[in-house]
Amino acid sequence: MIRSAALHSSRFQMAVFGILAAVMLLTRSHALTHMVHIPSTALASYFVLGYFIRRFAGFVGLFVLGYAIDVVSISILGTSDFCYTPAYAMLIPAYAVMWMAGRRTARLPEKPGSLPAVTLLLAGATLVSHLFASGGFYFLGGRFADPTIAGFLPRLARYFPFVLMSSLLWSGVAVALWALVTMARPDLRRARAQ
Repeated sequence: MIRSAALHSSRFQMAVFGILAAVMLLTRSHALTHMVHIPSTALASYFVLGYFIRRFAGFVGLFVLGYAIDVVSISILGTSDFCYTPAYAMLIPAYAVMWMAGRRTARLPEKPGSLPAVTLLLAGATLVSHLFASGGFYFLGGRFADPTIAGFLPRLARYFPFVLMSSLLWSGVAVALWALVTMARPDLRRARAQ
C-alpha cells in the first residue's frame, strides 16, 4: 500500500510538472502572447510548483525549461534580447522565493480560512521576487546609466502592480482548478500531501 501511494504521488507530481511546463511553453515562448497579451504566469507557476512539488529537482527542471525557452526565443525566434543580461541570474533567487512560498503554503490546511494567510504570503513573496528580478535587471543589467534607488522606485511603482495582479490571478486560477479537481477526485488531495 505504501509503494502504491508513493507511485501515485510520483505520477501526480509528474502530471503537475507537465501542466506547468506546458503553460510555460505556451506563455513564455510567445506562442500565444504575440497574438494576445497574456499576463506572465512565471511567478505563479513557481508558487504552484512549490505547493505541489517540494523536491529541488522540480525547481531546477522548471528553471532549465524556462532558460531553454528564452534561449530559443532569442536566438531562433527573434525575440528581443534586451532583458537577457548578466542580471538574468537574478531570476534564480526571484523564482526560488516563489517556490519556497509555495512550499510554505503547502503546510497550511486546505480550507477557506487559510486564504488570507496564503494571499499575504503570495503577495509578500511576489514583492521580494520582483525586487530580485526587476531590481537585479535595473542595478546589474547594464542597461541603465548610473542606477540609483531613487531611479528604481518609479519603475517599482509602475511595474509591480501588474506583476502582483498576474501572480494573484494565475495563482487564483490554480486554486480554483485544484478545488474542482479535488471535488471530483478527493484521493488526489492525499497524493499531494505525500
